[in-house]
Amino acid sequence: MQKTIIISKKTGRLGNRLQLYAHWLAFALEKEVRLLNPAFAEYSLFFQGTADQRWGKFPKDPEAVSPSEASRDWIYWSNRAAYKLAKPLAISKNAGLRVAKAQSSKFIQTDSLWNEFIQESWNILFTQGLHFYSPGEWFVRHGDTIRSFLAPLNGYQEKATQLVTQIKSRADVLVGVHLRQTDYQEFVGGRFFYSLNQYLMKMLEIRELYHPRSCAFLICSDVSWEGSLEQDLQCFSGPGTVIGDLIALSKCDLILGPPSTFSGWAAWYGKVPIHFLENPTISLALDSFQILPYPHGAFREEYASLG
Repeated sequence: MQKTIIISKKTGRLGNRLQLYAHWLAFALEKEVRLLNPAFAEYSLFFQGTADQRWGKFPKDPEAVSPSEASRDWIYWSNRAAYKLAKPLAISKNAGLRVAKAQSSKFIQTDSLWNEFIQESWNILFTQGLHFYSPGEWFVRHGDTIRSFLAPLNGYQEKATQLVTQIKSRADVLVGVHLRQTDYQEFVGGRFFYSLNQYLMKMLEIRELYHPRSCAFLICSDVSWEGSLEQDLQCFSGPGTVIGDLIALSKCDLILGPPSTFSGWAAWYGKVPIHFLENPTISLALDSFQILPYPHGAFREEYASLG
């Protein structure tokens, strides 16, 4: 029987879900196991590899028919019931079931998990939590396959691409700014909540770094920013939808924003240099922006203690 990994619980929003999916996809490709992700349910219809998959299955079932929203919900809650049944059974090494849970204060490397379980007899591994990470070299080998599987559907890509193309025609460098404030007032104790003026100062720094080349800024934000950021800058609003903003950011030349799996995914997927703004008092340099070797949001275990 082929070994199967099940991502069994919804963890956060789209950025978190994509990051988690990608790290388990890297695992599935490296170890040649099957992956099911019923926890991706409400986002499945946005992506090439999942739009017609009932269980978020990889490898795909080529004859699958796109399930209804109600069907996806039923599958997810059936999976949750199965997870709860599996927990006590997993205590027995003969049950064929295993459970792994990663928490904010407990990051788990998937290769270590494999090495831990390799000698045991198991067929199904239920996982729960965001912080499972696969080795960077797996993404070197399998990154393009993962990108292809989690590529947005063409209709979404065309709309975002049209907007980005129009803006790029007006400047030499397009900087995507992920301006996230609403939930970041409380996330990790507000550590990465920045004022509009702090974002503005960083945007002005970037303009100076690229002078005399011209810069435009694509603002993907959860708050109203118009009138606060222009300051003689070329600023444009992103598409304003979760999938539209994600695609648009992935097509910029640079990305600036607080630590976030959302902008982290856009950067990794689009191979765009990103700077996670962890300390706004430190001046930016050209080499502050880096290509990510694998999708992540610059979250560290010590942040868990901040709230």
